[in-house]
Amino acid sequence: MAIKNIVFDVGDVLVDFRYEDFMRDLGFEEDVVSFLAENMVLTEFWHELDLGVRTNAEAVETFTNKFPQYKDEIIKFWDNVEDIVKEYDYAPGLVQMLKDKGYRVYILSNYPIETAEMHWPKFNFLPLTDGHIISGYEKVTKPDEPIYRLLESRFGIKLNECVFIDDRQVNVDAGNSYGMQAILFKGYDDLMKELKSREII
Repeated sequence: MAIKNIVFDVGDVLVDFRYEDFMRDLGFEEDVVSFLAENMVLTEFWHELDLGVRTNAEAVETFTNKFPQYKDEIIKFWDNVEDIVKEYDYAPGLVQMLKDKGYRVYILSNYPIETAEMHWPKFNFLPLTDGHIISGYEKVTKPDEPIYRLLESRFGIKLNECVFIDDRQVNVDAGNSYGMQAILFKGYDDLMKELKSREII
């Protein structure tokens, strides 16, 4: 089946999910950075944010109650969460290059609603795409099948005509199982080699 569509994840593919450097920018000590990364960011609660069933206000309440010793840092984190991501310089050019080659480009992202509303209007690559799906609004996340099928139904495309690029192996494996040609993102240069090897570019 000929490839007609390129589907991108966002975090750590088109933008840097720089939560540790973000906390360093806020002046947090390294032990606090490590603790909050493990016990706040990389948790089931964050997944519930991605699912759109939790709010930032609930995050502040939950984590300040759970870790009162870091109350000030947690509040500061959420007050400044707009700065937790940074678009990669290559992102707009990468999307435009694929568009110029005749592909339709879509976004399939696990992303909380409130931070999406802060971040996505600023992404330079977004207006270049043909459509996007944000998990928080849909109440379903990768690697679960319904969010992949939503691509088909919403945009009238077929998964077996898609290349899917994601930085998490579990999402790549899921994409492959649903008929996509999925690529594990390891960096821009590696992706270019992979796309060339598959005769996408």
